[in-house]
Amino acid sequence: MKTVVLSIITLISFSSLAISFAKPVHELVTPKHGDHSKIEWLDFETAIDKNEEKKKPIFIDIYTGWCGWCKKMDATTFQDEKVVKFMNENFYAVKMDAESREPIAFKEKLYEYKKYGKAGYNELAVSLLNSKMSFPSFVVLSKRQVKVTTIAGYQKPNQLISRLEKYAK
Repeated sequence: MKTVVLSIITLISFSSLAISFAKPVHELVTPKHGDHSKIEWLDFETAIDKNEEKKKPIFIDIYTGWCGWCKKMDATTFQDEKVVKFMNENFYAVKMDAESREPIAFKEKLYEYKKYGKAGYNELAVSLLNSKMSFPSFVVLSKRQVKVTTIAGYQKPNQLISRLEKYAK
């Protein structure tokens, strides 16, 4: 009887753990309105709309749900107080799941999910990364929504800020 109860408790524990990992990354890290202790992550189309109202460069974190280094960025660099402040003050920050099946409209074109080899990616992620699908990758768009740089790989807080300073405001 103890074994059955323990097995059920273990199963429930693992099930709730699996459910929490099944959530999209942006749902796990998006702050509540007015929370300045976290980066204010936006979806791509919202960032473009905000950029139309008030010009600011756009920082795009292109990730996948299975990427360990992407999760490490979320748990470390994107939680760093200096990075949070720097990003919120200088950029519209976007979380983009490269494998998203949701179409994204940008510059009068609709980017959709397509199969690329064994995997599938959103065409906008493929375009922004010039088909170099490495994660995490970060793209910066200028205030005029023109791509100015791509940064590939895990970045420590000071490293990320240093690479982004010349594109800030």
